[in-house]
Amino acid sequence: MTTEQVLQPHIAYCGLDCSTCDVYQATQFDDDELRQAYANKVFAQWKIEVEPTSVNCYGCRDERPKTGFCAFCEVRKCAIDRGLENCATCEDYGCEKLQKVHGAMVNVGKSIDGVATASLNLEAIRRDKGLV
Repeated sequence: MTTEQVLQPHIAYCGLDCSTCDVYQATQFDDDELRQAYANKVFAQWKIEVEPTSVNCYGCRDERPKTGFCAFCEVRKCAIDRGLENCATCEDYGCEKLQKVHGAMVNVGKSIDGVATASLNLEAIRRDKGLV
């Protein structure tokens, strides 16, 4: 990947920007070095072996298979079942499922000042839509 390669934001149902994800980047740039780096990171952090060739994801809102947690995400399933673009407009916004996922993001460093970046993204969407 070169510094000229920039991805457009791809906001997941939970608010995560997939374009900042190592797996999404490896897939979009078709970069085997990024796939290997992700596999190495997962092993170093959690002692889980990941086959680099399986490191592929086209984003949360894409129907193709997901890698890691995203493959089993309850928030994703719920939003799809409800026909939502993302959780920002959900009548149950801030539900337990979403809070759990955002809490996990904080625990793995996907946060700013202790707030999941996904939560910040959803709040910005809610402001833009006049929901807060």
